[in-house]
Amino acid sequence: MDQLRRVLARDAASVVVVTGPGPVGLTVTTFNSASLDPPLVTFLVAKSSSTWPRLRDARVFAANVLAAGQAEIADRFARRHTDRFGPPTRWSSGPRGVPLIAGAACQVACELDSVIAVGDHWLVVGLVVHAEAGAAPPLLRHSRQYGWFQGLQQPDGRFTEIPAL
Repeated sequence: MDQLRRVLARDAASVVVVTGPGPVGLTVTTFNSASLDPPLVTFLVAKSSSTWPRLRDARVFAANVLAAGQAEIADRFARRHTDRFGPPTRWSSGPRGVPLIAGAACQVACELDSVIAVGDHWLVVGLVVHAEAGAAPPLLRHSRQYGWFQGLQQPDGRFTEIPAL
């Protein structure tokens, strides 16, 4: 299992704080788009999470993709027995009463669609009811370190763009 953890840590992933009314929230590093029609997103949460039952019971949540510079918030929401929503965390109430983290790179508010057991985790599927993007680049986690994406710059100073499919 330690070898698998080391290998999977090499995959750069956005850092997301999932929040719900209460307020309640936790940090996840497995957040993905699942479908555009209908608009669905997913995240994984450990079955051992003490926060998950409160999020599940709320039936609504927000995925706050943290911005570069918000590593302290990621760490705060990953810890147990701390006031995750207290200062210096800044947040406001969003659609369906879900907490939105101020300054996040983007936020996606959802209604709980389904929950599927996957090994020692729950795969949570949310139906998107609201999505909003900020201007800051997302916070990434890679090899147990935080960072952000800067893009590949060509010698002439232009950034390499991925062609549209």
